[in-house]
Amino acid sequence: MLKQEVNPLKMGRMPAILVIDSQGIIRYAYYADSMDDIPENKEIFDILKDINA
Repeated sequence: MLKQEVNPLKMGRMPAILVIDSQGIIRYAYYADSMDDIPENKEIFDILKDINA
């Protein structure tokens, strides 16, 4: 499912962040290696600004 890794030893699926524009196009996809591996909020906000520019 959307290239997510399923690993029972890691308690299920690893987190992913998707930014989808108003036309349904995935503009950003980040698949984390662990629950601690997520991008900074600034990175996501910058992507949202670019989409809305």
